Amino acid sequence: MIAKATSSIQVIARLSRLLDAIAAHDEPVSLKILASAAGLHPSTAFRILASLIEHDLVERSVNGRYRLGVKLLCLGDRARNQTSLQREIHPLVERSRNLLGEPARPGDREDGTATSNAC
Repeated sequence: MIAKATSSIQVIARLSRLLDAIAAHDEPVSLKILASAAGLHPSTAFRILASLIEHDLVERSVNGRYRLGVKLLCLGDRARNQTSLQREIHPLVERSRNLLGEPARPGDREDGTATSNAC
């Protein structure tokens, strides 16, 4: 069998599959389901999830089920603020607010990014 050439780092590919599997569920999910969905042995999934918990990317409830961590929300918010689309649209939104007489949202900055103390 010929192996497919890839530049992917195995643990990052596995981590990504685990995060996708958690995100696919509305409720916290068990290790068994996550390992199966990611195509991993449960012990491998457990080790990766433990590291993700250390970095606040995943949270584990008292009953042992996993959900996405709050740090992902913070990172997603930062990514959203860094997109060029956000910067392009912000002046248009501000002009619309001004025309409608609506005040700017608290935390908005002149450059189109938002401030947050949460992260």
